[in-house]
Amino acid sequence: MTNKLHIGLLTGRIPYPNGMASAQRIHLMARAMAEAGAAVNVWVDGLDSWTDPRNPEATGERDGISFEYLLGKTQASRHKWRRIFDRFALIMAARLRMSETASAGILDGLYFYTSDLKFDFERAVVRSTAQKHKFPVVIDLREAPWCFNPNQSMIEKIVSPLCGADGVICISSFLADWVRQENTRTGRNVALLEIPILTDVNEFAHVTASPPGKTVLFAGSPAYDETLRFLLAAMETVWASHPDCNLVITGGATESTPGTMVKKGNTRIRYAGFLKRSALLQEYSASSVLAIPMFDDVRSNARFPTKLGEYLASGRPVVTNQVGEIARYLENDVNACVTPPGDAIAFAKSICRRLDDQAGSQVIGMNGRRVAQQHFHYANYGARLCEFFSSMKNGLAG
Repeated sequence: MTNKLHIGLLTGRIPYPNGMASAQRIHLMARAMAEAGAAVNVWVDGLDSWTDPRNPEATGERDGISFEYLLGKTQASRHKWRRIFDRFALIMAARLRMSETASAGILDGLYFYTSDLKFDFERAVVRSTAQKHKFPVVIDLREAPWCFNPNQSMIEKIVSPLCGADGVICISSFLADWVRQENTRTGRNVALLEIPILTDVNEFAHVTASPPGKTVLFAGSPAYDETLRFLLAAMETVWASHPDCNLVITGGATESTPGTMVKKGNTRIRYAGFLKRSALLQEYSASSVLAIPMFDDVRSNARFPTKLGEYLASGRPVVTNQVGEIARYLENDVNACVTPPGDAIAFAKSICRRLDDQAGSQVIGMNGRRVAQQHFHYANYGARLCEFFSSMKNGLAG
């Protein structure tokens, strides 16, 4: 075993490096550890859908981080039987790669970006391989785990969401508290590290003045139908006083998305679709207000949207809700605009104030950027992550 820390990063069905928030968090975790001196290998066990090829290269490098698609291809088949076969083939390929590197003495720990929401058989394979070759496994807890789901499967009722993990990285204090309670309930001592949302503040090295025109941006997933409905309800109030304001929605949402069907044909809404990273950052910079609705429910209290970190780093004013981690970092009308959860009218009025007060909006935006620099810039956490893996490696060796 060399003195250099060697970390394997298994993406857990997430295609990489081009993707949405999950791919970005994986990448920034890898960069943080690599820049702190670790050798990091990214093993991709996810595939792009056959209709959305975002990652053309099966092997490559991004920002100095090497990655490899374990099946040698990046796109899933359009045939269901082939997709099922590939899923099992990926699990076996991951097991082989972990075994090979561990046997060669160049795997000191595995960062496993597995699902929080439901049990995945791959966990069992990773765990058995880790036990055989004696390397620690760290999972990243980003959402309320499956024990909060009222419709759990039989195995989910029996198996703890911490199964297969020697350590866990929590994105919020809500999840950190849950891990401590789960350790007590199960009698385990899974190591815990809190790492919030991550962003690369330097992607916005040249923050420009507020753009001309009036544009509200929502960058998110079409899976959050409730979020879209809330935002559109708020925009009705915005449009009553600012009819020249445009709404831009990135991600997979279209006019046929459930949350947006009621606004079919609205010319003030632009569905930008999935964007390349550079184009998405340009959309941030070109917007007057960046909106990220959250709700007073378990999901919003547990999660901490990656987009919030990116929003703040852009230097544009952010409008969100007082839920979960928000109060820990943001103060209303100081470094963001924070409104009560579920109140679409208050959310809309906050947007309107930002549209009406360009100078004040710029101050709030720059204050928000300082929050991102201090708390969410990925490089702040590299040494801490490496120390976390080293302590667990040493614990297993002891």
